[in-house]
Amino acid sequence: MKALRIKLRIYAIALLISVGFTTTSIAGSGDFAGIYGAFTGSAGGAQIDGRHVNQSSEINEGQVGGVFPLAGYEVGFNLPLGPVFFLGAGHSWTKGGTVTLAEGNEEVAAGGSNSGDDSNAASMTQFSLKASDLKEVYIMPSVSIYDNSAVYVKLGRSIANLDLTGNVTGTPGNLTGNLVGIGTIAMTPSGIFIKTEGSVIRYDDIKVVGVNSSASSYVEGTPDMVKGTVAIGFKF
Repeated sequence: MKALRIKLRIYAIALLISVGFTTTSIAGSGDFAGIYGAFTGSAGGAQIDGRHVNQSSEINEGQVGGVFPLAGYEVGFNLPLGPVFFLGAGHSWTKGGTVTLAEGNEEVAAGGSNSGDDSNAASMTQFSLKASDLKEVYIMPSVSIYDNSAVYVKLGRSIANLDLTGNVTGTPGNLTGNLVGIGTIAMTPSGIFIKTEGSVIRYDDIKVVGVNSSASSYVEGTPDMVKGTVAIGFKF
């Protein structure tokens, strides 16, 4: 995942430099100037590298993840900085879709001395950590490469709500991380546009303590997300 982020940044910088030297005279940053809004749809994948430490201090390391659909909206504005260069800034909110970051079962031995008593049987404690309401704030250095067409690099911050259920006592705060992406814009003379984008989000470390109400039992890890997005909107 780290190698993918590095490659994405290199490709994005090379793309902006190359199109800056090959732009035709027809292209213009003024085509994109102004406020815009769009509806978005994404296919995303999340992964968390982490470990689980149980009540006996046994450590299990591994990766979990999944693929999921997302839907939402974005609003922003574009400011021309030259004949072909312009800077976008905006906010997006993904209302539809929930991401499961971690879930598991831990076997807990019951007390008692009578092996024939059902109360001595081991029990299972469960927990589930999910992220929802993904929000992003970003800037987009962009280059107009042809009439009503552009490419851009997206840099920003991402935040999501965390929902923790199960027999746990410690709840982590909101999920926050850094975003980097690249994309294209195609717009009609009337202002209707389509954006296509690929992005990677590296979130800060999270830690869930108190699994089965034990201070010595916890789950920790570093979530990553990749997503491909298509947005359809209008520039006012």
